[in-house]
Amino acid sequence: MISIMIADDNIEQANQLAYMLTQEKDLQVVNLSHDGNIALKHYLDLNPDVLILDLNMPGINGLTLLEKISTYDTKRNVIILSGSTIYRAQISDISKVEMIYPKPFDISKVINSIRQIKPNENTIEVKIDNILKELQFDSYTKSTKLLKSAILVSYKEPQLKLDNILEKVKDINNERNVRTVHSLIDKQLNSIYSCKGNFNIFCRKFSDYYGSRPTAKNFIQYVAHQL
Repeated sequence: MISIMIADDNIEQANQLAYMLTQEKDLQVVNLSHDGNIALKHYLDLNPDVLILDLNMPGINGLTLLEKISTYDTKRNVIILSGSTIYRAQISDISKVEMIYPKPFDISKVINSIRQIKPNENTIEVKIDNILKELQFDSYTKSTKLLKSAILVSYKEPQLKLDNILEKVKDINNERNVRTVHSLIDKQLNSIYSCKGNFNIFCRKFSDYYGSRPTAKNFIQYVAHQL
């Protein structure tokens, strides 16, 4: 089953598209969002296989949303449906874009594009998920999601200092301030200090690498370096 999220401020069109997609046995619409900020939150929470994205939306527009989720993960899983030639011309990074269709669109072509997007078990975000699961972090908590986001940022931009990483994580996840982000990540990493269970092997490797116990900065950089 392919999970699909639709982000479009035209409620009637979004509902109609969702209805047509759910007539296909292998497709499941997991969310409809009509505001860019809300769409970002749901995307990060649900991690859908496919995002169908309109570019002209309230809150943050589709261009900004595309930029933010490009920092969050590396999947090429976005299908853009937009009637605005101006917005379509402003797409600068198409690394996450599978296809761009002008409105009105041919639903059969959209469905075909959806099926072209194959889940990749070797993507960077999947590798991070596997590491965090091995360390017994709960993948559904906010702290784990922020930590994963920080590792992805560090992986993509290894030259960044911790403050810059946390600032990007704050913006990506719509958090109020960097202090909250840092606090939640630190709280999540506290369990590492005891080095129990699966942490034993990790801590030994970490100590050999850094010569000290894990800190937020070193943990993020260490995992990013291992990917």
